Amino acid sequence: MHTLLAGLCLQNTGLNLSLPSVTSFGLADPCQRKGDCASLSFWLCLSLDRLSFSSDYRKPAMAQVALKVFAFLLNLSMLALGSAAHAGDRSSAQPPLAGKVSAMDHQGPRQAKRLKIGIWNSAGNITTYTIGNSWNDWLLWLAFDKLREPSPYAGKAGNWLATDIRRVSDDARTWEITLRDGVKWHDGSAFSAEDVAFTFDYYRKGPINRWTHHTSALPRFEEIKVLGRLRLRVRAKMPMPNFDLITAADLPILQKKQWQEVDNPRAFTGLAIGTGPYRLVEYKADEFYRYQANPDYWKGKPLVDELILVMIKDPQTLFTALKSGELDGAARSLPPELVNQWRDDPDIEIAKAPSLWGVWLDINLGRAPFDDRDLRQAIALAINPDAMVRRILLGMGTSGSRGWPHVDSFWTRPDLRVGYDPVRAKRLLKAHGLVDRDGDGWRDLPGGRPIDWQIKVASNRPLLLRAAQMVMSQLAAVGLRAHVQAVDPASLAAAWKTGRYDFRVMDITPHGLADQDMLALLSKGDNKRALAPEAEKEAILNRWLKADSRAERLKISHELQAYQNAYPSRVMLWYPDGYFAYRWQSYDNYASSAGYGIFHKYSFLPRPQRAQVVDELTKRVD
Repeated sequence: MHTLLAGLCLQNTGLNLSLPSVTSFGLADPCQRKGDCASLSFWLCLSLDRLSFSSDYRKPAMAQVALKVFAFLLNLSMLALGSAAHAGDRSSAQPPLAGKVSAMDHQGPRQAKRLKIGIWNSAGNITTYTIGNSWNDWLLWLAFDKLREPSPYAGKAGNWLATDIRRVSDDARTWEITLRDGVKWHDGSAFSAEDVAFTFDYYRKGPINRWTHHTSALPRFEEIKVLGRLRLRVRAKMPMPNFDLITAADLPILQKKQWQEVDNPRAFTGLAIGTGPYRLVEYKADEFYRYQANPDYWKGKPLVDELILVMIKDPQTLFTALKSGELDGAARSLPPELVNQWRDDPDIEIAKAPSLWGVWLDINLGRAPFDDRDLRQAIALAINPDAMVRRILLGMGTSGSRGWPHVDSFWTRPDLRVGYDPVRAKRLLKAHGLVDRDGDGWRDLPGGRPIDWQIKVASNRPLLLRAAQMVMSQLAAVGLRAHVQAVDPASLAAAWKTGRYDFRVMDITPHGLADQDMLALLSKGDNKRALAPEAEKEAILNRWLKADSRAERLKISHELQAYQNAYPSRVMLWYPDGYFAYRWQSYDNYASSAGYGIFHKYSFLPRPQRAQVVDELTKRVD
């Protein structure tokens, strides 16, 4: 009914726009090839600053359509077009409510001379090549800026270093970027298009890091051309209809002067120069990092003069240091037990903020028999994530039964479900010849070889260890024998690189859970390491790569998500609520930014300047 009414609304405008069949994925972008509606699938996709992506958007009639559709959808309280499916299934995918959890809102100081904050994951040097992984993104963003911010995760990225990013070709392969004037690097030199062009080219041709896929793989840039001091053009091999929403909102910009002579960026030990609100002035890798406020930051001088980040990898030690007053904050989500224990602590403030993290069971596609997609489906049906949320998270999270990607990502198909059905799992296992052949009570492989799969997990992660144990028990309930092996984090990482594992229980960051491009990139990687190709998935991926409109990309992404959750290489276990603790008497001006929690550079910017990228912690949440 909602699809029909939306179609009638569009017909009333007199434009030749049509909605796809309701049997596809529910509501989807009505604009299709006629102009792409420049982000109709992006938070109602009616932001007026997007209406300049093609000449169609500058027509008054098109603007009227946008406003009519916007008002119509608001009145119906419908899901965002293009990202909603099966209206009424749930509300539009938006980050959960952020606010303060503690019994009392203390209203502490809004500025500080110095803060000491505990961090927990290895960081190396603070550059894109040495920081290690996306667990530490926020450390990088203290010193660096992106073209658009805050992230590609929550559908609210706005101009930052760029003032305009627009598509200039019908095939979505060519985009032009206009940059902000007056921005300075930490050494005082002027930021320009030469820096951005250099960054794109350096990432395209140099060693791989967490960000390089944005220019070297997905998408792959063919041409990077400087058009003026503050303008440049990029052209990709394949369409990139979401360049402004994903690539531009995730890629840190490097200073050409500092990096053009660096041939081996992984060996770089100097202090990186950025345009961000803080300058890294001293560090000892994996021990501490000292940042000083950038008084000339184009968004205004930060509210905290100095940040000292101290590495404390053990969670018990980290939270003990916060409780005792040795730290002013802990940039790690509180475990559920401490949320309850500290709720009434007079010295501690607890904030809830969406971190967009998750925990999954990774299945090794490069090892038999996991190349059998029906076996993976049976394994997924045997897992009960709901029970894990109740027992391990004490209800403070969302069940992995909502599937992958992250349930609160803007890009996620809202009706995704992975059913817990051990009866069906047993039928699938039997149909594929996994039966008890020797009478010991455990299923064997079709050839008679006994099953005893290994579930690897980091030994320093108690919640994940409990999850691994529950996975083991749930597999046992359908006759599959497995055992848990707790290993140190380095060994767990090595197991992934060498492929020596059956399953891994591990947490994953927003980059892997809430980025549409990464969904496709991970899927391509799965196909490369799998023992047997999966033609159906490969066909979906190829169509996704060729899609040159936002609407078509999102529709095909939803197909890919459905496939991945039916025949998973990763079974989602849970999405934890983000709870973060700090000492309010030291500083009490944190804000929430989806994907980063409360510890990020925006928490240290003046409120007017950060309004577009945060949700202020002004509400009380339970």
